[in-house]
Amino acid sequence: MRYRTALVSISILLASCAGPEAEEGAAPAADEGGEASPSAVHSGEVPTTMEGTAWRALSENGARFTTYLDEGGTYRDLRNGDPYGTGDWTYTDGARGKLLCLAPEQAEEPEGEEAETNETCWETSRLRGETMIVTGPGGKRVELTSVSYEAPAEAEDDEQ
Repeated sequence: MRYRTALVSISILLASCAGPEAEEGAAPAADEGGEASPSAVHSGEVPTTMEGTAWRALSENGARFTTYLDEGGTYRDLRNGDPYGTGDWTYTDGARGKLLCLAPEQAEEPEGEEAETNETCWETSRLRGETMIVTGPGGKRVELTSVSYEAPAEAEDDEQ
């Protein structure tokens, strides 16, 4: 579960590229498509916002993860194009720069047990072209690639 949370968090992490290249295969991947998101993210700058962006990463086992950062602080993860997870995200100032924090939705805890938070925060930095490196817990570095953002599908109203 902790590995899945790290992968989900990594794929949602999407805003940092400063310096050395990330290890190959260290990051989860995103959607199969591949045009860059038209967003407030500009090459060579630290993104000022993450809302309405999408990022792709490749896991060590070759799985492709895509994270969509939606309006209102929610995110959606896809694994090889299939729904994988959802949760909440924030993008705030940290001690060494911007932090992208992802908190996956939690399954209900058994009665009497306290819910455990699995929020993971990633340090972000400059975007280089369409990629960036984010640094997470334990110094884990992940390479993210900006991809086309797709808004969530509208829920159909069955009460007509």
